[in-house]
Amino acid sequence: MKAFAAIPILERPNKPRESGITMIHETGMGLAAQEEYLTVYGEYVDLAKIPVGYSRLLDAQLLKDKIALYTRHQVIPFPGGQFLEYAFIKGKVREFMQGAVEVGYPAIEVSDNIIALTPTEKADLIRAAVKEFGLRVLGEVGKKEGLQSSPLAEDIKRCLAAGAWKVFVEAADLFAEGKDPRTAAENLMQGTGVALKDVIFELPGYWIPGTRYSDPTHIARELLDAFGPGVNLANVNANEVLHLETVRRGIGPNAGVETVTGH
Repeated sequence: MKAFAAIPILERPNKPRESGITMIHETGMGLAAQEEYLTVYGEYVDLAKIPVGYSRLLDAQLLKDKIALYTRHQVIPFPGGQFLEYAFIKGKVREFMQGAVEVGYPAIEVSDNIIALTPTEKADLIRAAVKEFGLRVLGEVGKKEGLQSSPLAEDIKRCLAAGAWKVFVEAADLFAEGKDPRTAAENLMQGTGVALKDVIFELPGYWIPGTRYSDPTHIARELLDAFGPGVNLANVNANEVLHLETVRRGIGPNAGVETVTGH
């Protein structure tokens, strides 16, 4: 039972969730630290990205143990999409996907952040992961490194049609300097024709130059104000998960009566 159980707050779906998803970046925690972290925060974390090529640097058994620990807490771990992009460049896509299966990853990210993939190549990667390797796919749309991007709305629909479970929207594209985050997100959703639950908005991290705000907490609040507590958010700082959850539930900073009552 939760503390202060007599105080009513906004209810949230239990895991596994299809909306209101929170994704964190794995920070290289050892197993003991990861266990402690998940004991406190695990109920409110849905996805955990092992970024870029971190997976290649870890002992295979340690990585398996970390993945199994996430899975026990109903958190879906997956390797960063740039690792698959690297494997694509090296001609090792099937080896990458087989390696993901062998260590126990239930999902992978398919992105084209820093390499140029044709729409057909990207769709083929998604279909292969789903149909041949039984992996859940998190697609990603948008670019980090100044490459020309396909229109985001079209790319989202192509990823979903190919079999992606959800699609990340790259913060560097959506929240570039000079754009209002709420307006950019609302305009995107109006143009896609897809359900809000199918899209996960990435918050800008320190590794993404030129985004609209250096403070991702501000963008998270803008998105929650625009779409409500069911909006999916990625790149949440691992230590700010409880803070985000209080905002989702109407008991965070500056929560008004309208938020708490749902009016």
